[in-house]
Amino acid sequence: MQKILSLLLLFCALSAFGQGRLDLQVEDTQQLPLVGAVVHFMGKHYLTDSNGKVTIEKLPKGTYPIKITYLGFHDYEATISIPISQPYKVLMKETVNQLEAVTVVSNNLVRKVECKLPCRVEVIREDGFLKHSGDELSKMLTQIAGVSMIQTGATIAKPVIHGLHSNRILILNNEVRQEGQQWGADHAPEIDPTVADQISVVKGAESVRYGSDALGGVILITPNKLPYGDGVHGRLLPSFASNGRKTVLTASVEGSVPKFHSWAWRVQGTLKRSGDLRTANYLLNNTAARETNFSVATGVQKKKGTAEVFYSRYENESSVFYGSHIGNLDDLLGRFEIGRPITTYPFSYTINAPKQKVVHHLLKAKAFYHLPFGGKLTAQYAFQKDIRQEFSLRRMDRTRIPALNMELTTHTLDIDWQHSYNRWETMIGGSFGKQDNYNQPGTGVVPVIPNFASLSYGVFGIQRYDYQKWLAEVGLRYDYKYLNADGYDMYSQRYGGEHQFHNITYSAGALYRFDRWINLSTNVGVAWRAPHVNELYSSGLHHGAGTYDLGDETLQSETGIKWLTTFAYHNHKIWVNVDMYLQWIKNYIYDYPTGEVRTLFSGVYPIFQYTQADAFFRGVDLEVKVPLLRWQHLSNHSLEYELKGSVVFANEMQTKRYFPFIPAPRLQQQLQWNVVARDTGLMRDFTMGVGHTFVAQQTRFEPSQELVPTTPDAYHLFQAHISTTLKIGEQETLGIRLSVENLLNTEYKEYTNRFRYYAHDLGRNVLVRLIYKF
Repeated sequence: MQKILSLLLLFCALSAFGQGRLDLQVEDTQQLPLVGAVVHFMGKHYLTDSNGKVTIEKLPKGTYPIKITYLGFHDYEATISIPISQPYKVLMKETVNQLEAVTVVSNNLVRKVECKLPCRVEVIREDGFLKHSGDELSKMLTQIAGVSMIQTGATIAKPVIHGLHSNRILILNNEVRQEGQQWGADHAPEIDPTVADQISVVKGAESVRYGSDALGGVILITPNKLPYGDGVHGRLLPSFASNGRKTVLTASVEGSVPKFHSWAWRVQGTLKRSGDLRTANYLLNNTAARETNFSVATGVQKKKGTAEVFYSRYENESSVFYGSHIGNLDDLLGRFEIGRPITTYPFSYTINAPKQKVVHHLLKAKAFYHLPFGGKLTAQYAFQKDIRQEFSLRRMDRTRIPALNMELTTHTLDIDWQHSYNRWETMIGGSFGKQDNYNQPGTGVVPVIPNFASLSYGVFGIQRYDYQKWLAEVGLRYDYKYLNADGYDMYSQRYGGEHQFHNITYSAGALYRFDRWINLSTNVGVAWRAPHVNELYSSGLHHGAGTYDLGDETLQSETGIKWLTTFAYHNHKIWVNVDMYLQWIKNYIYDYPTGEVRTLFSGVYPIFQYTQADAFFRGVDLEVKVPLLRWQHLSNHSLEYELKGSVVFANEMQTKRYFPFIPAPRLQQQLQWNVVARDTGLMRDFTMGVGHTFVAQQTRFEPSQELVPTTPDAYHLFQAHISTTLKIGEQETLGIRLSVENLLNTEYKEYTNRFRYYAHDLGRNVLVRLIYKF
């Protein structure tokens, strides 16, 4: 009897331990079952059956995070307590019916988003990363109409949105304002784009939401959410490019901690190496580059809130084209006349002076909490340190000593409260920032900019209304910035001083949904930007650009009004987007060549002077996608044509003179054959296409503000690609893409490349890209 009782007690104990059971029912908002939805729970993945159900048995007691994903629907995330007494029902919301919708047309690499405000947003997601894996951020963004690049040679580029670039484009890297020595066209953003799961481009002037410097737009670099409750998985992205013999390897691994599924982590890294790049007919010597990047993230998710920490380190060393540093005035004028280097050397991976090295550290801590009385309170602190060294050709062994050695340290704190109720949503918040820039002594060269310290703060409020076909929003913000600069010029005279800037900005917009196919939105935003210290006090050689820059300490803040209207028509037969914008900028700051030169030991350099004038920008972006053929007996085959075009004009309000370095009219078109394979079999999808890019000659320019009185001729470039995705395991896939840029090896010059005076742009480039997901 005693043995029987013991066995019964043991059986009850085992039953109690394994009695937890989870019955899931996954449906859409019409209460129709979703078949094949992926349920991420306790480190494993489950698929819903034909009734949208999943049963998971023998679960230990406790509280666990759960995540459910389904193509075309928003991710569902929550926490579940085991045991649970009744079936757990999940309603998935379709993205096409939500304001944060992503509308996918076939195999689009760039997806269009209606965000939670009447603005124009375009998003590059994972499939777009395969197309440009290994590329720098600026080149990746050129997939989007209205976005181009301003370049300093073949290795350094910055994004341009509607003709504006540098400090007028606000970049948020993992929700943190990117702060670095980016004020020059030769200072590329210190960002590894492979940390992102998606990259969003906001084309409106969004200073109310994101703060100052957003006159041209905002770029959001957004990593995927940490995989709470998920198992270990990752991806590898190796790539090779023939031009420069460039190799890139990116790897990332993520998961949740066993037995602590509310604790997740991610590790990511990138290695890049490239040698001398090549035009159609000659090498560009000393254009090699190396890059080493690393990031790690971890976080804990609870019912009422989440806390996360992120750290990244970016390091880039790149050489500056020999041909941009000229020994004497006669050689400089001669180089302008022939427009290409006189002598070239064999290919090399060596990075020699002139060169630049940048190291950027970013540490972010963020937490949010759902308050008892309603709304979500979010606080975020970020620390950044940006170290920039520039090396020039110098006497004896001084070349190894940086001629410019700057350290920029930034602290930011952002707090906001957001609450949704009925048809309304309210958001209020504030931000504080502190910066210190220090020029390390011992360079033997007068720094191009002085030491400086700055303080800034801002407060804002946004009110949104959403009901049926209407969406409307208004916002108001106040910003203040204090700047104190202190340095010595080449004559040992002290210069600098204190500056205070402040401004009120606002935005208002509305979106009307005519029907399921047509949307019309309009937005008016006021943005501002205080002059940067380089615009106020530059006085020296800008090594990367090969120019001698002079600032103007009397410059005033830029303030701009941008009116953006978007018409969108999407159905299964045609897909059209038209963006029309007007922008007035008071006190627009720009630099222009004075026609004079400055002679230094390392060479002769043209002088560029900062000035300002009232500006008027206007332009149009057009995107069209048309399915030309769909085979009736092969419903998964299609032939599609895509067209993108953009044009922007900019001139002074009073004199009507055109500004320098405004992108020329551009047209891109592509013909692509798509095959979407069945779930069974090795091949998941297949695409093959050819593309054509036409860039017109920039005829709207002021000859007196150019180093040479003419602009490059119009040019045509052709591209081709073929790609597929292979299923090689239960949860493993391999994406393969082979592409060729500048297929016909055309020799051309781009107007917005500041080295076009010295050399041509890149020749043919064959690329092989892989993405392995496990």
